[in-house]
Amino acid sequence: MCRFLKDENGQAVVEFALVAPLLLLIICGTIDFGWIFSAKIATDSCAREGARFAASWTNYETAQTETANKVRSVANNMIKDNIKTVVSYSNADNPAAGDVSVVVVSEVRALTIVAHTIFGGPVFELKSAVTMKVG
Repeated sequence: MCRFLKDENGQAVVEFALVAPLLLLIICGTIDFGWIFSAKIATDSCAREGARFAASWTNYETAQTETANKVRSVANNMIKDNIKTVVSYSNADNPAAGDVSVVVVSEVRALTIVAHTIFGGPVFELKSAVTMKVG
């Protein structure tokens, strides 16, 4: 009986079974964080590009549509399908004398179930706003 209790065969398997779920959780969390962070950077870049475009656009009646088209053209495939753009001018009477604000909202899906479980949903809404002087 003593020899059976001191036998260490299978010890590594038990240790791996205890550590594997935690290791998998950390790896999946890192993958999801990187994916969502990359989508946030892409959303910020689209908002900057849209504000730059809207600040130099002279036809203010079509600025909303043209800026949304520009934002969609510079967006990467990760956020291109689910992107919304809102353009507003601080001086509605004379847009050339004020500022332009561009708000870009995109949605990105989590890659693993870890972010879905921790944050309560598979879709994350990312928002970025940029204001620039018109002219």
